[in-house]
Amino acid sequence: MKIFVKITFGILGILLLSCSDQDENQQFRKDISVLIVGNSILQHAPAPNIGWYGDWGMAASAPEKDFYRIYSKLLTDSGKYTSVEVDAKNIGHWEVDFTYDLNQYVDISSKSYDVFIVRLGENVGNTDEYYSALTDMINHFKHSETKVIITGMVWEHLVKESIQQQVADDNDYLFVPTTDFHHNLSYFSFDLFENREVAGHPSDLGMQNIAELLYNATIEAL
Repeated sequence: MKIFVKITFGILGILLLSCSDQDENQQFRKDISVLIVGNSILQHAPAPNIGWYGDWGMAASAPEKDFYRIYSKLLTDSGKYTSVEVDAKNIGHWEVDFTYDLNQYVDISSKSYDVFIVRLGENVGNTDEYYSALTDMINHFKHSETKVIITGMVWEHLVKESIQQQVADDNDYLFVPTTDFHHNLSYFSFDLFENREVAGHPSDLGMQNIAELLYNATIEAL
């Protein structure tokens, strides 16, 4: 009788543990929607005049090699979410002109996202107004429950990166440094493209690095 009681308790313990694990997994598995705004590193239309013929993240060797698609695949393959939606928008016009009308991007500003990733800055010229402009741009797209992630830049610029980090710190956003790009030429495409405008963009290895940084930051933010 004692043996039977012990065995029954053991089975119940296993069942309870199994149910607990299942409940935890079900709670963690949910829908996730992400918005990424960026520049030509995110997406660039064909530009034959500079030797670029793709329509994806500039200098990536194929669409599936740019950071946006690698990041999306990492989220999908993680098994952590029931469905994954990742929207991406090149807002390079805003980078060079802070007065650019962001209302033109109504397709993304009208939606509510779980995560908003800001992956830009390389083309910003007006550093005096960058803090306020970046703050306003983020507020334009994010909603009250949106987790915001700001990355550093692939082209090192201490002033602009310090502004990006300050915006993150002041608003409790997550800042993701990209310092590996400042010391590793293999993250760029100088050996693949003659035109330096294209070659200065991330290589496949660099795109992979960005994607992994963003994936890890997304998991941390949520």
